[in-house]
Amino acid sequence: MKIVFWGSSDFSMPALKALFEKGWIVAVVTNPDKPYGRGMHEIHKTPLKIWAEEKKIPCLQPVRLRDQTFLEELANFHADLFVVVSYGRILPKEILQMPPLGAINLHASLLPRYRGASPIQAAILHGDTFTGNTIQYVSEALDCGDIILQSQVPILPNETYPTLSQKLALDGAILLTEAITQISEGKAKRIPQNEAHATYTKIIKREDGKISFFTQTAEEIFRRFRAYQPWPGIFTTYHQTKTPFPVHLTSIEPYNQEGEPGIVLQANKEGFIVACKQGAINLLSLKPAGKKEMAFLGFINGYRPQAGKAF
Repeated sequence: MKIVFWGSSDFSMPALKALFEKGWIVAVVTNPDKPYGRGMHEIHKTPLKIWAEEKKIPCLQPVRLRDQTFLEELANFHADLFVVVSYGRILPKEILQMPPLGAINLHASLLPRYRGASPIQAAILHGDTFTGNTIQYVSEALDCGDIILQSQVPILPNETYPTLSQKLALDGAILLTEAITQISEGKAKRIPQNEAHATYTKIIKREDGKISFFTQTAEEIFRRFRAYQPWPGIFTTYHQTKTPFPVHLTSIEPYNQEGEPGIVLQANKEGFIVACKQGAINLLSLKPAGKKEMAFLGFINGYRPQAGKAF
């Protein structure tokens, strides 16, 4: 089995390593290097590019997927199968038709639920108690391909995006290996997705991290906190100064207390508690705009929030 592996993020790595151990990987396709830092003089490589260089595996980084030179290089690997894991770009028809066994994808949800860019975050945001992985044949439409295999993965009550993502990546590597084995033996199923049950997720933006104690419940805010670690995090505006300023809430926990939404219920060494639309949030650490992260008591001593006033 000769496989060209497509991916760009840390989520891709367990699957790539598992398939490499099987001796299946002949090349990697990943996103182009990006300049960053002051003056844009430093270069960011994807984890797949770094790995490929260490293993001396051919690595292609096309800017345009329909570029003729890239297509010729890709075809020269004579791959049996393309495997896509968190690549971030839709493969055109001429690429999907190259390998005789087609192209398959590991998607971190139980399709057709949570198609799109942020399925792991969506599962946490919706309060699901479990999610899972799907191995599907890649289609031209986003995450609409026939299903080969699926597996369930539990979501713990305080689970954050990084821990759930890692669990799914490790589970997905096992599931992907099993699916490829079935394909090679001619035993893989093709189960059409039920379009009536399809839901879609979006690309997460910085502004998605903005929360409101006035319009959101404590549970909703806590889910957003868990889903948006480490980026974009959650933030709100602190109003108890002449000039209100943004504050990131870097560690929080739900608190079983009610009060007028947005009002500070407690601000002392025992805790820093703010009422929400329903319930309350205990603020454990905060990062004011332009400042370092601080424990709640440091924030209280520095900014003097008053109980009974709006945060």
